[in-house]
Amino acid sequence: MPRLLRSAPSLTAFLFLFSTLVAGAGGYLRHPGPYVPLCSRQIVFSASYLADLQTESGSGYLFTIENHTSRPIRLAEPVPSSAHWYARVGKKWLWRASSGSGGSYVDAINERGSLFAYQPKSASADPHYITVPAHGKVQWTSGEHDNPTLAYQPSCIHCNYPGERQYKAVFAYAYLPPAGRHIKNLLSCGLRTNLVDMPPKPRVK
Repeated sequence: MPRLLRSAPSLTAFLFLFSTLVAGAGGYLRHPGPYVPLCSRQIVFSASYLADLQTESGSGYLFTIENHTSRPIRLAEPVPSSAHWYARVGKKWLWRASSGSGGSYVDAINERGSLFAYQPKSASADPHYITVPAHGKVQWTSGEHDNPTLAYQPSCIHCNYPGERQYKAVFAYAYLPPAGRHIKNLLSCGLRTNLVDMPPKPRVK
């Protein structure tokens, strides 16, 4: 989350409270559930918008996870598990919409704080996993046809504000296994990407 948000904590806190109590566009969780700490800087999650993957069916992105630790890590798919959209308002970037589950801040103005995590109630649907080797990285491309969480939320009627055209996105991941289940090397902390530049929203004629 950009540091400029610190200049408007009351608005940010209100938006965060609203996002956790009301299901937003894209089906954001009504009950955020448990939380995990943000991963150390030894695990880096980054993303970039890929214009050549932009299609009529949605936007495309390049994702990278770098593991600078001495152990492999596993992440439950989908990765990212959530997306968070920000609009430029003057000199600030303010939250506008979220989709998916797991990855929103517990404290909206603490950018190194804990993240709410998604935790399934049972192991009936065991997810697939991404494994990042020790001192290695994994890179992949994905679009909203692969992961509905990536749908460009500024196109949603509930997320449009008059005069706003510049948007950025943060993609996040925070997952816990069902209570009582242990999965070897499963990442027990949360990740958030850099602010990802997005194409301007077209002007409404």
